[in-house]
Amino acid sequence: MKVFEWDDLRIFLAVQRGRSVRAASKLLNVSHSTVSRRLQAMEEQIGIKLFIRQPEGFILTEIGEAMVERAERVESEIISMEREVFGRDAQLAGPVRISVPPLLAQHLLMPILAEFTALYPDIDIDLDATFEVADLRRRNADIAIRFSETPDPGLVCQKLPDIANLIYATPEYIETHKFDGPDPDARWVVLGSKEVLAHWRQGSTYSACKTQHVISDMQAQVSAVKAGLGFGYLPCFVADADPRLMRLANAKPQFIPAWVLTHPDLNSTERVRICARFLTGAIWRIEHIILGGRL
Repeated sequence: MKVFEWDDLRIFLAVQRGRSVRAASKLLNVSHSTVSRRLQAMEEQIGIKLFIRQPEGFILTEIGEAMVERAERVESEIISMEREVFGRDAQLAGPVRISVPPLLAQHLLMPILAEFTALYPDIDIDLDATFEVADLRRRNADIAIRFSETPDPGLVCQKLPDIANLIYATPEYIETHKFDGPDPDARWVVLGSKEVLAHWRQGSTYSACKTQHVISDMQAQVSAVKAGLGFGYLPCFVADADPRLMRLANAKPQFIPAWVLTHPDLNSTERVRICARFLTGAIWRIEHIILGGRL
């Protein structure tokens, strides 16, 4: 009789979702060698190959395909049990895992977390500064701060101030480039894709300017504009605090909705509930910064 352990199934599901040992190790926050060793031991124990190793990634065998639904059912039950047990914990001590976009972590959140820690010294903050969407249902995080028009209705959602964005460049770039009229030579530095910018610059005073640089990371976009590669929409709470950046005249602001999210089961956990409430209140207190001095 071959017996599966929950850790074996976690490894199996992570490899199936990531399609590689490296991606699975990132999902589980363990080493590459640990995932590889555990998967090999699992396959040797049951005497069956669960994956075919292909250049494009790990492909499930027929037996592996048959295991996925049952493994996910086990995972769902265990996660539900963990949420219920964890949700009854009323102590103001222990870890709280927060997932937050990097720019918020770097430019807004640290003084707030320092204030929170001074009030609740026994609560340990585990901060994941990432744009990857934390799955609160799988307890990848206890609290997530996210930019979203419509957050998951199954989560506890606390509204934050909308994130204001305006168009910025360096004073030198503004002085030496033409932004309007026929054939402007100023160039957009766009975050994400040209399609995203096309939506953002509708009605912009500078819609005639061409896009030259596309950057996937928000902090890198800020650095690119500061280096004089062009101009672009930047969060006011970042750009207004930097003397090397200047707002362009007559630019219409763009607003991005933001939320503090928790799972309903974990919202009854005192330390998670208090931390989420504290973050929400503290961020609302600096609304004027987030809104660019109310523009």
